[in-house]
Amino acid sequence: MKKLYLFLLVNISISSIIAIRYFWVPGSSFTWDGSLFAFIAVLGHFFSAYLLIFVLSIPILWINKKITNICLALIFSLLQIVLYIDTIVFQQYRFHISESVLSMVFSGQVVDFSAMTYLLISLLIFVCFATEYLVLYLLDKKFNLNNIRSKLLIIPTVFLVCCLVISHLIHMIAFYYAYSPIMVVKEYIPLYRPFTSKKIMGYFDKSGQRKVLIEMDNQHASIYYPKKDLMINPDNQATPNIMFIVLDSWRYDSFSPDISPNTYRFVKQNDSIIFNNHYSTGNATRTGIFGLFYGIPGTYWDAFLRNRIPSLFITTLQKENYNIGIFTSAKVTAPEFDRTAFLTIKNLRISSRDGKASSRDKQLTEDWLNWYKTRDQSKPSFSFLFFDAPHAYDFPNNFDIKFQPVGELNYMTLSNDTDPVPIFNRYKQSVYYDDYLLQKVYDELKQSGSLDNTLIIITGDHSQEMNDNKLGFWGHNGNYTDAQTKVPFIIVGAKDLQHMSDNINKFTSHEDVVPTIMRNYLHVENDISDYSTGYDLFSPILNRDWLLMSNYSSYAVRTKDNIYFVNRLGISHYFDAYNNEVNETPNYNLIHAAMNNMRYFFQTEQ
Repeated sequence: MKKLYLFLLVNISISSIIAIRYFWVPGSSFTWDGSLFAFIAVLGHFFSAYLLIFVLSIPILWINKKITNICLALIFSLLQIVLYIDTIVFQQYRFHISESVLSMVFSGQVVDFSAMTYLLISLLIFVCFATEYLVLYLLDKKFNLNNIRSKLLIIPTVFLVCCLVISHLIHMIAFYYAYSPIMVVKEYIPLYRPFTSKKIMGYFDKSGQRKVLIEMDNQHASIYYPKKDLMINPDNQATPNIMFIVLDSWRYDSFSPDISPNTYRFVKQNDSIIFNNHYSTGNATRTGIFGLFYGIPGTYWDAFLRNRIPSLFITTLQKENYNIGIFTSAKVTAPEFDRTAFLTIKNLRISSRDGKASSRDKQLTEDWLNWYKTRDQSKPSFSFLFFDAPHAYDFPNNFDIKFQPVGELNYMTLSNDTDPVPIFNRYKQSVYYDDYLLQKVYDELKQSGSLDNTLIIITGDHSQEMNDNKLGFWGHNGNYTDAQTKVPFIIVGAKDLQHMSDNINKFTSHEDVVPTIMRNYLHVENDISDYSTGYDLFSPILNRDWLLMSNYSSYAVRTKDNIYFVNRLGISHYFDAYNNEVNETPNYNLIHAAMNNMRYFFQTEQ
């Protein structure tokens, strides 16, 4: 047992040395406190990981010593090889190795290994195995384990335990106060899940100083966003008012004369384009809104949150001297849009007053009306109205019931056999209520005379499933089918929109909103590739065969007929468009292209 533990300590040291390669990626730079945290986090993390392997390896000690040494050397050498290979993957892609990455690599579609590569891999395996076996041999032959005092083992153990505990406590504090030099370390360490708890920190922070974020610049971020400095409106052209109207959990099929009559009529009466094949960048609010405001995949969320990188769209509006009004029903602190997209907005409105979603939506509308009527009309305005009633299936008790029968929503009792009609009616009633509120917005735009000079984006952050695919899925954040990701998407006014008509039936995404507005309305002269992975909707979209979507812990590459899904453990599944697993080989060239987008802003210009 003592021998195995010493062997464990040796391997922790080896892994920690290999892990240095994670922090040598191009562009990475750490403050002294970030470097110190990385040191103790790596040691603590590998100690906890190898401690589990130590427990699992104990039964091997009961067999023949020679066989035991061979087994231990093989297990630990393979672990070190996998770790080393992961450092290579991380340097190339800025994410860690997973089953999906291995499937792509060994598919034969993307990478062809030469004979020399196989020879080097074989040599690496042999050298690692021999090294591990040599360590075990020396422990057997050169050291008298019986003479090694237990106290000598206690010292490194206490040190490693302290590293483990202290690193998690430090990260909890750093995450609460959005301290980037500490938070960014998580990106570099494989399988690292440091502790966070707003509840515990809130107990010590009675005054709520979390709202006063520690100001740090991004000089230590290994993120290249934008690739080049933006050239914003060099000719000082006029810019229009811009408005985003977003309904949380808005299904594509609930934009209709029956369910959303006011919006439908408003769209039809004004110069507008309705897109028929539009998808959110995720099946959850975090990644859906992120893609809408950044024009890049939601898979960047964690890195942008840790580095506190604001939306270039928002900062461009600020440079163009826009009035900016952010009006959300739910809190912009959960998810942390106050630390990402809206980071640079002073005196940010956090949410509507507490209450049911429908009452918060009403407050949102009233607050926007008051703000819009008193805005500085000498400057253009940007409005973001984010309604929440469809997400909560909520509407006022005194609001006329149009869709009957209306059922009560109880997620605890939902099953594959639940009748969706009453629940769907409740959902439609909530959309109908928000549509009623929106009529006040449309009326104000008309009465103020600003409609003709206002670009309006009307959409949802994601969709909402009613067990559409008969697989027991309800709500969102569960799969990447149309029922959870396809949303209404309408652009109204401010310019001749007919140039977009070629794209109304093409694959379009929330990633396309920022580049379209930046190029055509804010007059940013850079190539779109400098700041977005989306498309300009004024130009015909050619050869777009896939979309990238994500949520809190997974991502998917969506084609017309299939969904390539990768879960939080990196294990991939291949589904048809209705989330039924299919026994086919994915087109890994598309997967590779999607992964290139996922790493694009982690790379320097070549």
